[in-house]
Amino acid sequence: MSFLPHVSELTREHIAREFDDLGPDACMTEIVEAMRRDNPELLEMAQKCAEDVGEAPRVMAGFGMFYRALSFEAAVALGHQTMSALPRVDPQTREQIVLEIDEHGPEAFTLRSVDSLEKSNPELMQIAHQFAARNPNYLGVMQGFALLHRSLVVQSRADRSNLH
Repeated sequence: MSFLPHVSELTREHIAREFDDLGPDACMTEIVEAMRRDNPELLEMAQKCAEDVGEAPRVMAGFGMFYRALSFEAAVALGHQTMSALPRVDPQTREQIVLEIDEHGPEAFTLRSVDSLEKSNPELMQIAHQFAARNPNYLGVMQGFALLHRSLVVQSRADRSNLH
């Protein structure tokens, strides 16, 4: 079970309009600044994935849209418009994800994570799929989305269990 917000079709369309109206560079400047402040581990993971796939600025824009859609829904659910409403991925969670990938292999990890994303958050999956489909390395980009999503899911569970 994921404690992440469910991205609606309206939010997906809203984020696409933001990128169209303001431009990807302006949106990404805001998103990267917020991630640097609120989620530096996740930002570093996204940047490394984008560099590994190639076309890093373009791939980061896809990861940024993904993150922005989740953060927008989380902020709305909490009644404010900040990006800090998502779980802050910590080094322990990052290490746990690395162990999962090592244990199951990157392909199995990606398939399981993408399947979970598709079942739990179909609009967010649509953002990932539509973006990855425009990249020559579809699998590499989807691995990045799977990594980001799984990291946030694992961190949200850890945060939730620490509250109890």
